[in-house]
Amino acid sequence: MSLVINQLSKRIDHHQTLDGISFEIGLGQIVGVVGRNGVGKTTLFRTINGQYLTDHGQVLVDGQEVVDQPEMRTQLCFIDPLANFFKGATIAQIQWYYQAAYPDFDNAEFAQLLDRYHLTSKQKLRHFSKGMFGLFTIILSVATQAPYLFLDEPLDGLDVLIRKNILGILIDEVATGNRSIVIASHNLAESEGVIDRALMLKHGRIVNDYQLEAMRRSARKVQLVYRDKQIPAVVKQLGHIVHVSGRVIVVVFEDYNAEVQAQLATTNPVFQEDLPLSLADLFMANLTDEADFELLS
Repeated sequence: MSLVINQLSKRIDHHQTLDGISFEIGLGQIVGVVGRNGVGKTTLFRTINGQYLTDHGQVLVDGQEVVDQPEMRTQLCFIDPLANFFKGATIAQIQWYYQAAYPDFDNAEFAQLLDRYHLTSKQKLRHFSKGMFGLFTIILSVATQAPYLFLDEPLDGLDVLIRKNILGILIDEVATGNRSIVIASHNLAESEGVIDRALMLKHGRIVNDYQLEAMRRSARKVQLVYRDKQIPAVVKQLGHIVHVSGRVIVVVFEDYNAEVQAQLATTNPVFQEDLPLSLADLFMANLTDEADFELLS
């Protein structure tokens, strides 16, 4: 089974929020959608899951277009954290609704997870804190047994212990090879320890699709010091500058090979040092604009 997003576009209030987005996700992956605030991560999730109509493009599950085959929506689950439909409902009432919507809903797993986190069927969502609401949406999503779960800032507001437990649940779900989880999160440090793949979203488009393990092998973050503040043109050409402080610059090279190393040597840096590379560095390399770079310098 695979989820294919093909040239998906969506315009909201005269703004092109999504502009020809394409990617494919098989089962057994945890994928992060990474982008700046307001870039369209939530809009992407809503459009894929049918809350918004597409202006153009396709959402296909197992080769079948979701628009033409409404029953395929049971293969996807996105519980919108901003939706207020169930605020006055009890957990039991919400469970009844999702049982009707998802024929494979696992009541036993749902009850087990509720009990583990001391939630009861009589509780109403309106009394939940932000963290408890986030916890409940993850429990509910997992219980649907949908192969593709979409989670928007799933760990936001959770305390450290519950966050650790929830991450364990998500990883266990994916480890079976029968599900994939797509996460939108602003917490890059936290996401890095969980996701296998990062889709970088900028100006309504996917600007990069990273397999993180492969990226760690091929990319390099390098700190360079030069005699003056002039940055060599070859450095700008081959890498992404993520920090400047006087004569010290930090550069991310996405494909650091022998040729790049040789060209870098011709710039005669006074000092050169490799630094640990993180998902946040890739974010800086791909999603910052010229104005941000001016602030860094």
